[in-house]
Amino acid sequence: MCETEVRTPIDAYAVALDETANYAIEEADRPYVKRIIGVYLLDRNQRTHCCELTPSYWLIHLYDQVVLTEAGNALDESAVDALYEKYEHCDSQDIYVHCHSIDALIKRDEKWTVYHYGNPEVDEDDVDYDNQMEGIREYLCGNCPF
Repeated sequence: MCETEVRTPIDAYAVALDETANYAIEEADRPYVKRIIGVYLLDRNQRTHCCELTPSYWLIHLYDQVVLTEAGNALDESAVDALYEKYEHCDSQDIYVHCHSIDALIKRDEKWTVYHYGNPEVDEDDVDYDNQMEGIREYLCGNCPF
């Protein structure tokens, strides 16, 4: 008799991380760009140990978002679009982040920083974990939580 694997349900979150320091913002653009936010999807029930004792979450990149300064918001539409095009459409990668860092962010529950998606209501017998996470990723990319 074959035993079926009992899988922990997905506990999906979207988190917004300030990634401004990771960008080489051109000197001419600095007065207009306040910060650049990277938005990621993670499952709090999945932890990984990356060659260390401290567990990490696998964060799946959703999108990047430029936050403009007051001067940036005063620019004409084409200049604003040029900033968005330059900094929001860069190649970004999925990343590992220590669980304690993300858990602290979730605990603070600051506006525009954490979105709890929860557990998708799907028949787990029909859809595997990767497909469920991909479905959540597609949903959140099209329905930006921040």
